[in-house]
Amino acid sequence: MNPPTPKQTLDLRTTKCPLNFVKTKLALEKLAAGDILEIWIDAQSQSTLNIPNSIAQEGHIVIFTDTLSAPEPTGADVPADAPTASEPKGQRLFIQKKS
Repeated sequence: MNPPTPKQTLDLRTTKCPLNFVKTKLALEKLAAGDILEIWIDAQSQSTLNIPNSIAQEGHIVIFTDTLSAPEPTGADVPADAPTASEPKGQRLFIQKKS
């Protein structure tokens, strides 16, 4: 299965809990219902459990997840400072904003 095309991408691999969830929640608030947010989190942290659980409690849906060493630019809004292949592994989550 190929990942969906996100409306926005956030690299939160160096952002600790709970700030990474706060930033995710704020980004979701700016999106329209049904839009997809791609986030990168540290694959070695508790965030891999905490963020999906918190997202579900907010009513949003994690529709795709995987662990990679570098992102593939997928959205129109991929930031210029997006991670490169030399950066540490991360888990990426594709979150669909609730309707």
